[in-house]
Amino acid sequence: MTPSEFQQALNALAPGSKRAIEGVLVAWLSDAALAQVSRNVVGETALAVADFLSLLTAFATKLANGNPVQDSWVSACRNHKLKGPQIPKSQCPAMLGRVRSLEEHAKSVAKASSGGLTLQEAKGHLLKHSGSLNPIGFEAFLRAAALGNYIVWATFDSDAPHADPFDRLPSTRTGICTALGLGGGILNETLILLVWNHADSGSPPLHRPTVTDAGDCPFYRPCADANALWGLREPLQPNPDGLRPKPEVVMPEIPSRGLRLPFRVV
Repeated sequence: MTPSEFQQALNALAPGSKRAIEGVLVAWLSDAALAQVSRNVVGETALAVADFLSLLTAFATKLANGNPVQDSWVSACRNHKLKGPQIPKSQCPAMLGRVRSLEEHAKSVAKASSGGLTLQEAKGHLLKHSGSLNPIGFEAFLRAAALGNYIVWATFDSDAPHADPFDRLPSTRTGICTALGLGGGILNETLILLVWNHADSGSPPLHRPTVTDAGDCPFYRPCADANALWGLREPLQPNPDGLRPKPEVVMPEIPSRGLRLPFRVV
């Protein structure tokens, strides 16, 4: 049986580095959240061996320098994002969507305004114009705002790639988070649902997510199929409605110029 990409990369490390990483991954198994991260690393199928080796080498170097373990992992991942296979242009969905906390998107709007709006003003405008097709006086600020920080996670409707990806999802905050596998602090946040046209956004490259994009997020799950074009995000448990996993992709940070109105705050 051919060793996995992770195992091949691990075996290529110097003995001391290999032992250090193996020790961390075993130790993480005793932590409720980090146990999943450990399993994600070992189970990742979308990173090439060379990229995995570079990631593990960076992680081992940071550990050897005495940096905190979890910080070392997150830092190593940060320098290896968007390494998953790029989705062919012919296979890219026309419409993409994502969920952010209202607070985080208000920060993006305020930052893009270059002093034109405070955080509280940006938040107020987002609340005021939720559901509006014509956010008078605010649209320029809205479209200048980044859709995410550093990278953008997005979903789409694989059965109807030209449709709003939220059309066939639950409408409640809890239902949306369950469907998209969004756990942790965002469960208690007011949410904003953003949908954009991929071509109108400049057709940035879409990638299959990997553990490097997820970092220490325990809600990511590697797709078992090494040949899958995109990832799949498992619904949160319990999943009383039997919701299916949703497609997920990652892409570089971009402004909201392709945003479709109305956006929705829930």
